[in-house]
Amino acid sequence: MSRHILRLVHEGRNRTVVAGYDRPLRTLFLHVLQDGEADSRDEVLIYDSELEPELDWSDVNVVADKLTALGIEPPAGLIEGIFLDQCFNAGNRVVEHHLDRPPSVLHAG
Repeated sequence: MSRHILRLVHEGRNRTVVAGYDRPLRTLFLHVLQDGEADSRDEVLIYDSELEPELDWSDVNVVADKLTALGIEPPAGLIEGIFLDQCFNAGNRVVEHHLDRPPSVLHAG
């Protein structure tokens, strides 16, 4: 399973977007989390693609559209990276994306 991670401030809160390609299931996924406060490490799940199985999670545009609907504008490299993982059936890739610089590959195995 590939994972593309984006940490950002959205609506005044720290958020983490985790999206990627699940190779065994041949589907894409999207999770949006609200990071815990400074005195708590708990994260709150804002969105989980598993809650909308009726959407076509084999289409990378669904991921892009859902992020847009949530008011999150990811860097182009995030959507492109997920698409390439799907095209090349990549797994075990972890990439951290940034709004102000190129992505960092944390694991490519």
